[in-house]
Amino acid sequence: MLTLSFDELLGYTMEERDKWRRFFGTHPQAMDTPFQPGGRCATVGKLIDHIFLIERRHLQRLQGEALADRTGLTGNNAPPLFDYGASVRRELEQYVRELDEDDAAEIRTFEIQDQQWSLSARKLLGHILMHEIRHWAQIALAVRLAGLEPPGEHDLLYSRALR
Repeated sequence: MLTLSFDELLGYTMEERDKWRRFFGTHPQAMDTPFQPGGRCATVGKLIDHIFLIERRHLQRLQGEALADRTGLTGNNAPPLFDYGASVRRELEQYVRELDEDDAAEIRTFEIQDQQWSLSARKLLGHILMHEIRHWAQIALAVRLAGLEPPGEHDLLYSRALR
């Protein structure tokens, strides 16, 4: 059976984060690009904040910890926001390194958006990466619509994380 490994998708998302970190370093004003006016992610910066907060919250769920309400950042200053994301990612990588196959496959119940969900840590970990991948595509569209060219090629086809 053909599979994509968690490490391969993790590598792909890290490549994407690096591209976007450099992009927002060059185009800091793009953090204020409208994304969902009037919504909880009104700007691209707020959506990036959301990506990193959700990764933190799901990791906290997996570890049985209390959930953070926010990153504590404004979502309009890229360097500290990406530093926060990098910190969370290091914790996620450590969690995955220590997770054995049996624990990864065990079905547990998690409360997510006021509902109970029975799923494995493996599924929740996969969701973390897919959630991020989907949002980077939305960010690429938003900055393109604002007249900026997104950084580099984003398709998995171009990733060095897989062969």
